Amino acid sequence: MNKKMLKWMIGITIIFLLLGISYKIYLILHEKDFVESNYQNIKKMDSSEQGEEYAFAVIGSAKNSFDVFQQEIIHDINADTQIDFVISTGDAVMDGAEDKYRILNHSLHTLNVPALIGIGKNEISDSGYMRFYRHFGPFYFSFSYGKDYFIFLDTTGTTSYNLQEGWLKGELAKAREYNHTFVVMDDGPLEKKGDKGFGDTVVKYLSEYEVTSVFYNGDNYMDQEELGVAYHSSGKAGGIADSKSYGYLKVSVKDDTVTVGTKKVISKYNSAVTRTIAGIWFAVRSVIYIQLVNILLVMAGLLLLCLILYRKMSKSTDYYKNFNAADTEIRKDRKLTIAMFTNNYFPFVGGVPISIMRLASALRKNGNKVIIFAPAYPEEDESEQDVVRCRLIHYRKSGKFQFAIANIYDSKIAREFERYPFDLVHVHHPFWMGKEGLRLAKKVGIPVVLTYHTRLEMYSENLPFGKLFFKNILSHKMIKRFAQQCDGIIAPTISAKDYLENVGVSRQKLVVPTGIELRKFQNIDTAVIHRLRNRFVKSEELLMCSVFRLSPEKNADFLIEGLQLVKDKAKVGFKCIIIGDGPARENIQELIRQKGMTEEILLLGKIPPEDMAQYYLAADLFVFSSQSETQGMVLLEAMAGKCPVVCVRSSGTDDAVINNYNGYKTAANLQEWADKIVELMESNSLREQMSKNAEKYAVKFSIENTSERIETFYRRLISLKKNQTKES
Repeated sequence: MNKKMLKWMIGITIIFLLLGISYKIYLILHEKDFVESNYQNIKKMDSSEQGEEYAFAVIGSAKNSFDVFQQEIIHDINADTQIDFVISTGDAVMDGAEDKYRILNHSLHTLNVPALIGIGKNEISDSGYMRFYRHFGPFYFSFSYGKDYFIFLDTTGTTSYNLQEGWLKGELAKAREYNHTFVVMDDGPLEKKGDKGFGDTVVKYLSEYEVTSVFYNGDNYMDQEELGVAYHSSGKAGGIADSKSYGYLKVSVKDDTVTVGTKKVISKYNSAVTRTIAGIWFAVRSVIYIQLVNILLVMAGLLLLCLILYRKMSKSTDYYKNFNAADTEIRKDRKLTIAMFTNNYFPFVGGVPISIMRLASALRKNGNKVIIFAPAYPEEDESEQDVVRCRLIHYRKSGKFQFAIANIYDSKIAREFERYPFDLVHVHHPFWMGKEGLRLAKKVGIPVVLTYHTRLEMYSENLPFGKLFFKNILSHKMIKRFAQQCDGIIAPTISAKDYLENVGVSRQKLVVPTGIELRKFQNIDTAVIHRLRNRFVKSEELLMCSVFRLSPEKNADFLIEGLQLVKDKAKVGFKCIIIGDGPARENIQELIRQKGMTEEILLLGKIPPEDMAQYYLAADLFVFSSQSETQGMVLLEAMAGKCPVVCVRSSGTDDAVINNYNGYKTAANLQEWADKIVELMESNSLREQMSKNAEKYAVKFSIENTSERIETFYRRLISLKKNQTKES
């Protein structure tokens, strides 16, 4: 079976499944419901012409039979113009499930005359008594027809006999005013003689009130008389038969005369074996008729599963490296055209937009073409080049946050994408715009690179519900599922790479952090630095700096409480400026006030990216407490600004800080963290040495170096993709 045929078969099976499921949903939502059918049919009988001469049919156990009941018995009843209505003594359904009631209703709709359904043991199985009540009405009831009276009893135990006894006596007394009284029930009272609660008492009442005939459910036809009352067993109208025939009773009423006759549907099978086989076959056909859609859906589901398994088994996978492809790389002098997709970008200020802007600028400086697909913020610069702004579905901006959702279904995105001969797509989020970038890249057969910027699980607290599920399960599944569809992954740290491998991401990976724009730290007038520093501290005080988004996952409480300990321990005065903004700003400001740190900790809000180098250079020390980072971008920037770093050890900081060289990384312990800060504050020589080391360390991560490594990674993936395409 070739791939094309297999795809067609899977597609057709899925369509068939969807049609079947849609049909089931349609039946549930739109099929006309039937309620109180007995009451509705009695009204029809009341409105019809009722003469002194009429006839009715009595059917016994039908059990949703298709062959016998619907094809034979209903056909006979419709052909007999003398029959005015039909009565069922019970067990008209196979069981009390909803679909059995609906198929019975479908069968009854083929009758030319009204039908009244009595309750039997099958009707109440599987909690079917509630469905019987909704579809047909009360379990016991009575009505008059012409000069005669009909009483239906509930002998299933759903309604206790004690509740029915007084009602029955009253109905029998009322029936004395009529010519004939007919009683209908599932269990025959003669079979329960000796049962003082039902059998003997009912037989006594029926005789005392001179009931004409009693019709009850029985496998075989039987006529009996007890104390002047005629008892008639209905026989079977469907199901597996023990006798040679099925059938029904025809009751003819003329003046004072009542005639009960049997109408048999003769079986074609005479021996016990053939009767059993035929009965089973009839039952099987009835089940198929009732459950046809369900059976077809199950079969289609199994077929789809088999096709998918066959596709997976027949697909040859080589888990070894393709050495021929790896040796064939595109020319280094050939310039690339790159598409980048992001869920946020400037004017929104954050780690991801800064990282994208730096990388795109460095790639363009090397002669490459980079087109950024980003949300269309209301205040963006219309003159910006090579940024495709995507219309928004939703936008919200307040003092706390800025939130933009691009419309990934806008055809403009695909049109703009098709304008360029892209070599590669680089996505910066594993969902939404990232998903659209992946789709477009797959469509044209070019490689996709994902940068793992964000620890999604750390943002679970922002969700209104399902926080634990997202944090512990969904976030990791999202990362793995998306990353496995990409051709390469950029991890900003070794810790991030380890995480990706732990969750099962097996794609090629490059470990490289966001590069630093070292030129911004050079040639800054020292007078500018001194003026900035003097805004915050006196000559004998030290200036600390921290940069992060003011949101719950950034662990700002730890930083504030830790600095409170520093204040108590240190002999040197200090100020700490916090740069950044976000939804938790008011809460953080309130905590600063509660801890009595309003003089020492200052919230500066947003600072333009081009001015950040001045603040790093003005500071003596960089402190950091976030554990939600994938990389320590601000840590490397601080080092470029000659700041030693004291941070809490985590996935984003562990690779950036070397203990006793360019700073300290501690456990999430307030005392330990505060002690390291005090140690650097009180030792000028140690602080100056670590300052030099930090600057030296940061140079290795210049944007020029990191972008060159990323471009090489791009070229390798493009080459591999081209070779895969040729081989397939």
